[in-house]
Amino acid sequence: MPATPYETTSGYTFPHKGMTREEIEQELEQLRSQDADPRSTFPDRWLNDRGLLLDDGTFEVAKAAHLAFFTKGNNYSTVVQFERDLTQMALSLFHAGKGATGAITSGGSESLFLATAAALADAKERRHDIARPEIIIPQTGYPTFEKYERYFGYTIRRVPVDANFRANVSAMSAAVGENTVMMLASMPSWSHGVCDPVRELAEIASTHGIWLHVDACVGGFLAPFVRELGREVPDFDFRIPGVSSISADFHKYGYSGKGVSGVFYRNKDLARHQPFVFDSWAAGLYRSPVLTGTRNGGAIASAWAVMRYLGRNGYLSRTAQILKLRDAILAFVEQCPCLQILGAAELNVVGIRSEYLDIYLVAGQMSEYGWKINILTDPKAIQFVLGPLRDEYISLLMNDLDKAVEVVRRDGFSGPSPAVVYSDELLD
Repeated sequence: MPATPYETTSGYTFPHKGMTREEIEQELEQLRSQDADPRSTFPDRWLNDRGLLLDDGTFEVAKAAHLAFFTKGNNYSTVVQFERDLTQMALSLFHAGKGATGAITSGGSESLFLATAAALADAKERRHDIARPEIIIPQTGYPTFEKYERYFGYTIRRVPVDANFRANVSAMSAAVGENTVMMLASMPSWSHGVCDPVRELAEIASTHGIWLHVDACVGGFLAPFVRELGREVPDFDFRIPGVSSISADFHKYGYSGKGVSGVFYRNKDLARHQPFVFDSWAAGLYRSPVLTGTRNGGAIASAWAVMRYLGRNGYLSRTAQILKLRDAILAFVEQCPCLQILGAAELNVVGIRSEYLDIYLVAGQMSEYGWKINILTDPKAIQFVLGPLRDEYISLLMNDLDKAVEVVRRDGFSGPSPAVVYSDELLD
């Protein structure tokens, strides 16, 4: 039988003959070089190997730790200890009490899944009169709740936000019904970068005996350091009575490799429904603390190593750089009469809209300069999710944004508008 030809992007199912290590490395480098311009890696704003971010050695530490535990799973004893350490570090950052607990997950979606499962199980145990559980979330809440609705069999009620895209406290309160079991607050919302009023929502939750989850996947490992640098940040953590659980991603502003998040509970009683235990099969006791069975030990090791490497001072340094970038964008928009800030840009997400020019064309022009930036539909806007860019790239970004706005304002730049896509994973 003749050998099957091999092409990296072909439809062939399996190569007949393997390639040499040198050939693989050469091809990988060729594919990697397609994004040689650091600006093209701007969306990878947390851990970046192109020299775009603050050069403090974090990438190399994360990579070395990941490779050291590349072949290990989450049942490896050292990785188990890494998870315990990460949980305790996060709980201390979120001002948890003595009885608090948590678990390490594969990402924010799994963290939200587990918090939701725990809230539903808790309500089912306490409230036998619930016909079909309801979860109330602001219109700006993360869409994973719709993803899991079909698995859990609950009803979602999305509540309109206020004029600043913040959760409307009175509307959220009015939406509470006899079947409501859970409420959501974002810290901040992904789209508009607005911090929901957690303290006020927690009061509503406490009054009605409802679980309040704070989705801090984006801002959980950033907000404490923003506050420590003297900036105003709304309260969101376990210091607020009524907050039942918090999710936060280590692979965002914890700066680890991809695939590490965490879900954290006010006390162990709230988390008791999360673990899975089974022994009625031939292979013996099966225990799993989270939804996934096997998790990447390398990713977990990278999170552990980075947190210990950076320490509080390192996180403060990176946070200061993010704030420098945010301040530069806000100052630019303030002096540009054709642009407006969307929402409040309270932490790390800055949305920009315009009543005078097509903001999507600005995004298209920025793409011509090499920057990949996000765009929003409601309202029509461009969005920057910030990372600790080096000073020279802050200057370059601002210069390019200034040029892009001027081109669109002057010439009505006629290039194609970017597609509005958040996640475009293959479904076939």
